[in-house]
Amino acid sequence: MSAYPHLSESLPQLATPDEVAPLLSMTPLGVVRQCRAGKIPGVKIAGRWLVHVRKLAEQLDGAPMPDAGGAPPKIR
Repeated sequence: MSAYPHLSESLPQLATPDEVAPLLSMTPLGVVRQCRAGKIPGVKIAGRWLVHVRKLAEQLDGAPMPDAGGAPPKIR
C-alpha cells in the first residue's frame, strides 16, 4: 500500500505542475524544474510539462517517510 495514496487517488495518471505542486509543498515552477532535471517523472507535450502521478507516488514510496506534520517530503 502506498504511503501517499492521496497522490494516485486524487489526480489522473498525468497532472499539471499546478495540480502536483501543493501536494509536494513546491511551486509549479519548482515542479517544472525538477521535471527538467529528471527528479520528478514527467513528460513535455506540446510545450507543457505533465507529471506521471503514479510514477511519482512510487518514487515517493521509496523516500523517507514524512515527519509528524504529515506533509510529503520535498523532492530536491
